[in-house]
Amino acid sequence: MKRAFACALSLSLLLVSTASADELKLKDGSTVIGKIVGYEGESFKVETSYGFALVRRDKVVSIKIDDDKKPAPVATDAAKSEAPKSTPAPTPAESQRTAAPLAKVTPPPEPAMRESVDGNTYTNLTYGFHMYKPPSWRVIEGARRLLPSAIVAMGTNDETTLLVLGRSRATGTLDAQVAETERALRQIYENYRVVNDQRSVVAGVPAIERRFHGTVSDRNWSCVLVSFSRGSDTFTILGMTAAESDLVQIQENVIARALASLAFDRP
Repeated sequence: MKRAFACALSLSLLLVSTASADELKLKDGSTVIGKIVGYEGESFKVETSYGFALVRRDKVVSIKIDDDKKPAPVATDAAKSEAPKSTPAPTPAESQRTAAPLAKVTPPPEPAMRESVDGNTYTNLTYGFHMYKPPSWRVIEGARRLLPSAIVAMGTNDETTLLVLGRSRATGTLDAQVAETERALRQIYENYRVVNDQRSVVAGVPAIERRFHGTVSDRNWSCVLVSFSRGSDTFTILGMTAAESDLVQIQENVIARALASLAFDRP
């Protein structure tokens, strides 16, 4: 499941709100979007829509600061050893740390995930919803550790089909967030092309549904992305299956059934 999950991870990082945000481009091609609030040890402390994240400096290729929108290359250990002995200009994070100590901020703890599988039904007691889990799919353990905004990830053992349901705080209108998603999709998928774009209803609320094809890691994918708002939260569901598979239409129908079955058990 590693390759498919990496695609979903990259997309999730790019779907974070970009309002007044800095962008950290990583060596694996993904982007962390948020606000750099400090520097701890060898990591940047970034405030994102899903909480605080520590991003190791040696994993970062460049940083785009929101103030001037100019990419700032991250100094490597080799570059630092070749630098002149004169006092170097401090990085933005170092300047902030020198000017004033960083107040210790403790992010609110994420609720413990309570979930269960009963036959072909996945139930999430923490967020109060249930949905269809196909018999050939498994729930991916530890998905939340790799993908902080994920509530659940499940798919087939052969890495050909994956579905991830994520949650983040709503920022702006749903249409604006979908427009930002469009930008993110074009960064991740080669040969990105929209197959269908429509309004739909998911879990009893209006949703925006986009079906598209694209290539990641030399594999062609048939994908559906659904976004909807519920209260102060935005839920995003990414379903993807290998487009070159002989079972692509069957798996597309399975994903569609899982989406149609999503229902919240409380207001």
